[in-house]
Amino acid sequence: MSEDVSDQYLVDAAPTAFLHRGIYLLPCGHHVTADYLRAWCQYLLEQGQSRFTCPRFSKSRNKTCGAVLPYQSICQRARLTAEQQTKFEEILGALAAATLCDYKHCPGCHSNVERANPNNLCVHCTVCSAKRAKPFYFCWQCVREWKGPLYNASKCENEGCRPRQQESSSPSRLVLCKPEYKRQMLRNEQDDIYPSLDKSPSRKRLALLINNINFKHLEVRMGAEKDEENMARLLKDLGYDVVLLRNLTAKGMDTAIADFSKREEHVQSDSCFVVIMSHGGPTGICGVSYRKQNDNEKDMFCTNKIFDHLNTPNCPGLRDKPKIILIQSCRGHEEGSVDVHDSVPDNTRKEHREKDFCCLRSCTPNTVSYRHPRRGSAFFQEVVEIFYNHAHKNDIEELFRKVLKKFKETHPDQMPCKERTTLSKKFYLFPGL
Repeated sequence: MSEDVSDQYLVDAAPTAFLHRGIYLLPCGHHVTADYLRAWCQYLLEQGQSRFTCPRFSKSRNKTCGAVLPYQSICQRARLTAEQQTKFEEILGALAAATLCDYKHCPGCHSNVERANPNNLCVHCTVCSAKRAKPFYFCWQCVREWKGPLYNASKCENEGCRPRQQESSSPSRLVLCKPEYKRQMLRNEQDDIYPSLDKSPSRKRLALLINNINFKHLEVRMGAEKDEENMARLLKDLGYDVVLLRNLTAKGMDTAIADFSKREEHVQSDSCFVVIMSHGGPTGICGVSYRKQNDNEKDMFCTNKIFDHLNTPNCPGLRDKPKIILIQSCRGHEEGSVDVHDSVPDNTRKEHREKDFCCLRSCTPNTVSYRHPRRGSAFFQEVVEIFYNHAHKNDIEELFRKVLKKFKETHPDQMPCKERTTLSKKFYLFPGL
């Protein structure tokens, strides 16, 4: 590629087709693809869980299976590479150590060191001391080599080090909704607003985020990690627990969304988000095994299946609740404007099969979608910025309208579009409430 990837946007296009690797039988009796099992186990590890469980929906129990899977079984069926297995085991070791003692990684040798005195920030590393033939201490707070008095220390003399109580995680940029505004809206437009559960431990909002970054036959989606980071943070700030899965085939995406639609938490939720980031083409979203030369087996996920899995018959837990879908991928190779240059509908009634959806795609049919290798996609940059600044007073369709307006004004090469929107009421996120 001749372009300067540090300064230009890339495109999420795939030449246009391949499928599946193996489907494996788990000890509990459920079938799963290796990529989905691998992504699910990585998600569990990132949640601080050291027990691997089956993610599939159990029809007989009418709930997520949750059967504990032996680690050896994971290595075999998830087809972990030696590098992936080493990474898994490092995380498992760290999690095991964390349950046994209060420890940190020594900045000198990276071994796990337990703090003997919880009131002293000065910690002695015996490994480094032996290697250096002199005592080595580091600060428990800033995790740098110790400077200052050694005993009963509440602060070291390293620049920037401060007691833990003075620390604060980076504050959310999300503008919070005022309680009086929510009361006013519910009073004035009660029949025209989807019910919103108040923030509490009993509310179980879920979001599914699928991010395909590394492909077997297509280029790595540089900048996708930034999109993932930004969207995961936004969704958490909005009160959603995020199920994050990476690098799935089309079959893996299909199974993951099917299992997500059956999660018991939806009964105690008022809405859900499904966010997908990948390469794509006119017929759908690319799985990580997509190969352009093979026209017989396409690892291509059809977006229709998202709506099928989350519709009224298949997802009763989200019946009459808003289901918001965001997709970042190309939909073809045509330019998004006349001068420039990075698919999918049905109904019925007794109870409407498909309703309460709102889907925003990153581009119009047959066009490309742009992604910056450092800042992420233009689509998610604008979505995140607008949600952070306007979700406290605007409903979801007004937020999406603002996204479209921003692209019209500042991104002449790309235009997102809403599809299959069947919201019958206004959906307010009421952030913070």
